[in-house]
Amino acid sequence: MNIELEKSYRLLRFLNASKPHWFKVLFGYFSKLYLFVLGLPPAYRQDTFNLVFEDNGIKIAVRRFIWALHTSWVPIHMRSDYFFDISEHLGKKASLSLVEWLEDNKHILGFERSIWCADLASGLIDKQHENELTFRLTPDDESYQYDRHFKSNINSAVHDIDRLLEKEMETSKVIHFKKLKDSFNKEEAYSALRDTRALFTALGWEWFVISGTFLGAVREQDFLGHDYDIDIGVLYEEFDMAALSAAVNESESWSIKSSSQCLYRTPQANDDVIYHRMEKPILVKIKHHTGLIVDVFIHVRESGLLWHGSAIHRWDNKDFGVAEYFLGKESVKGPDEPDRYLTENYGDWRTPVKKFDCSIDPPNISYSNTAKSVSYLLKVTYRFLLNGEREQARRYIDTMTEKGVLARRDGHLLFED
Repeated sequence: MNIELEKSYRLLRFLNASKPHWFKVLFGYFSKLYLFVLGLPPAYRQDTFNLVFEDNGIKIAVRRFIWALHTSWVPIHMRSDYFFDISEHLGKKASLSLVEWLEDNKHILGFERSIWCADLASGLIDKQHENELTFRLTPDDESYQYDRHFKSNINSAVHDIDRLLEKEMETSKVIHFKKLKDSFNKEEAYSALRDTRALFTALGWEWFVISGTFLGAVREQDFLGHDYDIDIGVLYEEFDMAALSAAVNESESWSIKSSSQCLYRTPQANDDVIYHRMEKPILVKIKHHTGLIVDVFIHVRESGLLWHGSAIHRWDNKDFGVAEYFLGKESVKGPDEPDRYLTENYGDWRTPVKKFDCSIDPPNISYSNTAKSVSYLLKVTYRFLLNGEREQARRYIDTMTEKGVLARRDGHLLFED
């Protein structure tokens, strides 16, 4: 049986909300029992128990539950959460035990085993060098072997995708749980905007709305009805993570949900691999007391561009200043040449579309040369294949090839030689 879930704003808000200690204790012991019944290794069960008591831990634990159900002996496949990086907040001991468990798992397909082993390998590298901005891996390093595992498993996953694109996949009945009509709560969003203004004014940083939030300000003079969060930008030269953390800790309205620092991967001609990361994060998610998330994208000026992104995507815009706009009753700042900015991001932005894929549809899309990027894009491609959406899967592969993530040599698709 395949089960397909869709996002629910109410569920996201519940998972993002703070929980009392007693709830975390009960949830922690439930998680150990649940994962024991599903046959997950002891180190993974204990790691998940410990995770529950960390910030944002319950939400990650729930995603682990869905993933564990999908890979277990239970004949249920939760097809909604293939995008999950199982290495997130996972310790070394639990990661290694999970690799061994996956290799012996008879309930999952080759692509899934390969992509999840790749995630675990890249996660081990990240954790082992988390305090280093730049490092070179050579054959003598333990992390070099993890990188080889990552490359080998990604190539196996790419081979499976290429093979599946050439044949009709068997599909079984999918049960869809549609999201409720519980779209963006605009009153809460206005409240979050006011508190965002207060937070960043106290820090002395200029901030501006971007992406879908800015599209709503220009086209609707309000939030888009299908939004789940608020997208804002700040400048790299102004951003200071320690200052933001201190301001958030002093506030009753905010907490930091997560921060992303891209770990860029650059293979060398002599088979060494150089990894590097910027000194500052590229994306910080802050959580409002209402449960609403504000995505703070750190914008980098480079060669006439002002770009922003994540560990997966990068969106390039020509450098811009800011001007004033309105989101409902709240005044905000946004890019001062709206037509140019929105055309760069959306093409024909004046015409609403029902489906817009932020990974391949933006004209200004490129991809971060990170392990997370190629893994995520392949997972989405695979999900489209499972859903029978072959043309959309091909669009992903064609775009990844065009952008240099993948290459086709002698008729075969590959990640790296």
